[in-house]
Amino acid sequence: MLVGVGVLLYLPGTWGFTWWQQGSLAGELTGAYPALAGSTPEEYFVEEDMTLMRAEQGELVKAGVEAERLSRREALRQASLDFSASLQGKTGEPFGRLLIPKIGLDVVMIEGIGTGDLRKGPGHWPETPAPGAGGNFIVSGHRTTYGAPFFKLNELKPGDEIQVVLPYAAVVYKVSRTIIVLPTEVDVVAQRGVDEISLTTCEPIYSAARRLIVQAELSAFKLVGSGGDSVTGS
Repeated sequence: MLVGVGVLLYLPGTWGFTWWQQGSLAGELTGAYPALAGSTPEEYFVEEDMTLMRAEQGELVKAGVEAERLSRREALRQASLDFSASLQGKTGEPFGRLLIPKIGLDVVMIEGIGTGDLRKGPGHWPETPAPGAGGNFIVSGHRTTYGAPFFKLNELKPGDEIQVVLPYAAVVYKVSRTIIVLPTEVDVVAQRGVDEISLTTCEPIYSAARRLIVQAELSAFKLVGSGGDSVTGS
């Protein structure tokens, strides 16, 4: 009974801490990156403003349009590399928002996955590339404590959207698979030359025995410039 009471008191305390931290992080984020200050995150994801990573309806894209798309793709890659370089040594600082419409998630991500980092919000593995660089962008988050941002991660299905807003781009991923592995099976999040995101959390709820991993591949993006301007495509 005493243990149960302790848990009931502990969980709200951790949630309150993260709620306060998220408010502070949101202010820091827009202060550091003015390009993110003018709009709500959802407004970045208007489909006609996104550069799609596929030909519409599977048809071949005309040469001029394809060249423009590839040019924007290269601009995204370079912006990603520049942003990654700017994050060096900034563990614990905010750098973007993570939105998952299906489960109602809108949270500020931070750099780093230390114990203190993840108490503030989902954390980016610093050794993994930022979105657009051509690799696996890995983010870990709590399932039950400290705001439990990934509590409903198990509800995602193939085709569901994962959205990321960064100072240089708004990126859309489409879920490709959900897997459950042992903590030692790190090969499932290895770099394989594909622009993707991997969200990781504990499994089952209230246990750290295994890991739940949701992976999604980049499907569209919009470059964001200083002052909130964007580069759009079709």
